[in-house]
Amino acid sequence: MANFGKILIISDVHAKIKEMVDFINFLIIEQKENIDFAVHLGDFWSGRNYDPTKGTQIRDEWTDLAYFEKLPIPIFHLKGNEDLPVTESYWRAPNIWLMEEQKPFLMNSYKVLPIDYHYPGEESDENPLYSYDSSEHIDFIFSHRPGLNLLDDTLHYETHKRLTQTGSIMVKKHFESIKPSLLLFGHFHFSNYIQTENGLIVCIDKLIRLGGKDQKEFKYSYALIDPFDNSLDVYWKNKLYFHYSIMERKLTQHFKKRR
Repeated sequence: MANFGKILIISDVHAKIKEMVDFINFLIIEQKENIDFAVHLGDFWSGRNYDPTKGTQIRDEWTDLAYFEKLPIPIFHLKGNEDLPVTESYWRAPNIWLMEEQKPFLMNSYKVLPIDYHYPGEESDENPLYSYDSSEHIDFIFSHRPGLNLLDDTLHYETHKRLTQTGSIMVKKHFESIKPSLLLFGHFHFSNYIQTENGLIVCIDKLIRLGGKDQKEFKYSYALIDPFDNSLDVYWKNKLYFHYSIMERKLTQHFKKRR
């Protein structure tokens, strides 16, 4: 069996490129994590603040794409709602790869299906482009939004309100037909999960938050998939939130969030 490294899962960087690169280098250099590459689940840029006349972000000015050369690993992207207005030139940078919308491909030892953001109510958000063949095994779905209703009756950890009627019809259709081991998504800026008969559904919080007494300390939320023992570790604000054995479908929660 090939000795694959881990897969880093992050989301909602929102143009904080330097901080993201510093974090990834910290994981690999300081924490000695053996990571082959990263997957970003959408909202990499700050698209609603994109100024096409200037070719930059208004809120987060970013013109030096050469900074991506400091990335020690490639990052595979799908598009979130903030990324849709951004021109294709913003994706032409070292170590940056756009995953092809709803086209399954092999990622190390796993087969994955990436799904971009589609606006609610549009035909593309209801009818999948990819037609699943039951003879084809797909391990993970990566999406910016969850499937419709799949997180209903779970609590939003920031507001503590129960979620209802949340998500994409198209993503739900994919999840129910494919039955992947994992559905990973971002968008909501909080961490949450629910176990189903079909597989584990996980919301990854936005990568970077400010914390500490002076609100200048970075706290990071992310996940690591380890092909060696076929497991998933989800981190929330620097702490291990839970460990999940993909093979055994066994979840061990390491702390409960305060309400």
